[in-house]
Amino acid sequence: MEIKGLRIIITGAASGFGKEMALQLSKQGANVAAIDCNEKALIELHNSNKNITIWNCNVADNLTVEKTIEDISLSMGTIDVLINNAGIMKNAPLINILSKTDKKHPIELWENIIAVNQNAVFYMSRSVVDKMITKRIKGLVLNVSSISAQGNSGQTAYSASKAAVEAMTVVWAKELGRWGIRSVAIAPGFINTAGTHKALEEKTLEQWIEKTPLRRTGTIEEIVKTVQFIIENDFINGVVINVNGGLTL
Repeated sequence: MEIKGLRIIITGAASGFGKEMALQLSKQGANVAAIDCNEKALIELHNSNKNITIWNCNVADNLTVEKTIEDISLSMGTIDVLINNAGIMKNAPLINILSKTDKKHPIELWENIIAVNQNAVFYMSRSVVDKMITKRIKGLVLNVSSISAQGNSGQTAYSASKAAVEAMTVVWAKELGRWGIRSVAIAPGFINTAGTHKALEEKTLEQWIEKTPLRRTGTIEEIVKTVQFIIENDFINGVVINVNGGLTL
């Protein structure tokens, strides 16, 4: 697909990967609908590029998702690409023997991460793909996974949610290919973002950099270039593309 003229929805678009995707794809002529639950950050994004439309939506709530997709469809006409980027990364071991209160992995943390990282991808995709099939759009669902989908110590919920995203990606490629709809995922390694620095102590991040064959973190720009490549190559389908500098967990 040629990016110019495409109608693209991006979740988690007010910061990090999503923000840069929205800005760069819009500059290339795409009509971008940016979804996020941070209204202030959405307004800042719109102010930096008036061509980007903004939609305040909690993607972990299906009723809100259904209404938002209906509104976006009425506004844009059709949807060619859905980028499921929204996600949260928080760490906790299954059992924390150092805890002085409850040693077990918090149920609330598990439910929160699964809701945002896994359920939201399902909610968004079922709603958008229904529109694609109805309007006979040969589109793309692009999911953002993580290197942690391989299973990373201390990230039970996060790793589980991203593994589920990769599984759904493969399932949808098999189900939707007959309609010309592709399903692809990217799995970034450790990327130089505010979220990475917030989630990891600097010493821990340095250790991961040392284990990475390229001896550095990736950049947001490198993630965006991968997204662009997937959009433009119509024969990429049903795979997870790793962008991790050669690191394996």
